[in-house]
Parts: sequence; structure tokens; C-alpha cells
Amino acid sequence: MIQTLRAIAFAYACRLAVPIWVLAGACFKLVERNPKLLPSPVLDTVRGLDGAFGSSGVAWLDLSMRIIILGEFALVAIMLTMPRLARMAAIITLSIFCLILLVVIVPAFNDGGIEGAIKGSCGCFGTGGPNPLAMLVIDGMLLFFALAAKRSVRAMPTGAFFGLPAAACLVALGLSAIWLTPRRADIDLTPNEADTASTAHTVAATTESGWPGLPAQAAPYYIPEFSSWIGARLDSQEMARLMTPEPPASLNQGTWFVLFYRMDCEHCHELMQARFTGPLDVPILAIAIPDTDPAAHLEMPCEVCQLRTLVKGPEYVLTTPVLMRVENGVVTRLATDPEDHDAIERCMKP
Repeated sequence: MIQTLRAIAFAYACRLAVPIWVLAGACFKLVERNPKLLPSPVLDTVRGLDGAFGSSGVAWLDLSMRIIILGEFALVAIMLTMPRLARMAAIITLSIFCLILLVVIVPAFNDGGIEGAIKGSCGCFGTGGPNPLAMLVIDGMLLFFALAAKRSVRAMPTGAFFGLPAAACLVALGLSAIWLTPRRADIDLTPNEADTASTAHTVAATTESGWPGLPAQAAPYYIPEFSSWIGARLDSQEMARLMTPEPPASLNQGTWFVLFYRMDCEHCHELMQARFTGPLDVPILAIAIPDTDPAAHLEMPCEVCQLRTLVKGPEYVLTTPVLMRVENGVVTRLATDPEDHDAIERCMKP
């Protein structure tokens, strides 16, 4: 009886449920092609390898997404067509998934308890996918069945279409689909006719203030390396130019604090509440990242902040808050970790 159950587990978990589950996730990633949905450990690895293989920036993100999706297609092909390797492939795949999810869940749980662990989507199935904890439960159950399974060639008919040639065919088909899928197009920021009147006013104001204004097009996603902004002018950074409306003309004069934040970011809220309430000796420009759910927005604690927002459309792949000190238009200091109080102090002190 036990042998029969193990054979059934092999047939319907390792050879059917797991590959379909992995294939579904790969298809969602291929459709959305949004690196921001990658789990933070995977995204951090991708960012760490930026430029290591002759590709960088948006091109590297796009290539990395395609390689990750191709790897999932290859694992699906192995599980579907190669019985001798199916169980091992399922165990390795699900173990990696569970490990990544644990790396995501544990810090979130430490910060916000169970509510933090179930907040948002893990990105495995796009923006509307399960939360990390639910995904861990599903992957964990599949891993249990894969570990309990025992390979049996009688558990499921193999047929003539199984084996290495079939796996190669499936991988080739997946490779073709992945590489023929076009890169996400740049976003046109040219104003339409309905905006002509306001555009003329904006252009005139831009010329007077010296701010270069919106670029004609925006990249599909931005993954800024803020450390490279130090010593450079803020208005030379394309992502900073996406703020709307344009910043005050005085941003290029004297000292300013510039804060990139999200309206549902608790760390951002805590930083502003602790540092930017009441009268300020140095003005602050707070720039919102517009990729949040309005229902989760927190009350703005900074009443004296100059508020701006980045244009909607691009995906902004960055962790908030990001605090920088700008002197005469040049970024001079930076703090990107809300837990690094020394860096925040260095950024704010005269």
C-alpha cells in the first residue's frame, strides 16, 4: 500500500503538479517581464551581477529575467519528459523556492509579525499572486509529496515522446518563446493635445528654473545605483527628472534634503516622523514612488515637505526610503538603509 501511494505521489506530484506549477509561474513572469516582482534575494543577486557579463542596466535586467524564465522552462521539461530525473528536479526546484521564500518571510515577520509575512505578493505569479507565506505553504506541501514519492515507471505511462529528445524540444520551444518576446517598450512621455496648454506653461517654467524637465521617453523600469549619484548633479539623473511637477527653482541653490519614499512604506513614515516634523533649518523635497495601493497609504507626517511624485508607468526597482543631501544641485551624501542611523546622521548633519 505504501509503495503504491509513493508511486502515485511520484506520478502526480513530480511528473504533473510540480511541473505545471513551475510552468505557470514562468509564464506569468514572461508575460509581465517585471524584475521588481522577483523575490528580494534573487533581485539582489541580479543587481550584484550587473555589468559582470558585459551587460548592464535595463539590458541586464531584461536578460536576467529571460535566463531565469528559461531555467524554469528547462526544469519543467526535465520533470515532464525524463522520469529518472523528475523527482530530483522537483526536490531541488521546490527546495530553492522554499529557501528563497524563507529569506523573504523571516525579516518581514520580524518587522511586522504575521501581518508583515502575508503582506503583498511574492511575485511568483505576477502582481496578483499569493503572498509569500501562502506560497511557502503550497511549495512546502509539494516538496513533501516529492520527498515521499518513489519513482515507478508503471506509475504513469511513458510513451514514445518522453526522454532527452523530448526535453530538448520543449527547451527549444521555451527558448524561442522567451527570446522572441519583445523587451518592454520605452514609455512615451510626450504630452498629448489635451495637455498642450499646461505643457506650454511647464516648459516656460522649466526654462526659467533651469530644471531640464521630463525626458521625451522613460525606460520601462529603473533600478538606480544611488551610490553613483554622489558627486553628480541631481538634474543629470533621468529618474530624478521624472518627478512631477518640477521641483522648486531653489533646489539648485543652497542645501536641500531629497527623500524618495513610498506612501505605504512604514520605514519612510517613521523616518519623516522622527526627522522631518516641525520647522526645519534645511528644506526637504519628498518624492513619492507611485506604485502603491492607495488603500494602504499612511498619513503624511511631514507638513513642511515639498511634495512631488514620479510619473506613473515605469517600474521603480528600489527600496525606500532613500535620503540624500543636495548642495547647490549636487548630491553630496546618501543614506539608503533606515536601520543605519549613523548614515542618516551623517547625511543630515551640517
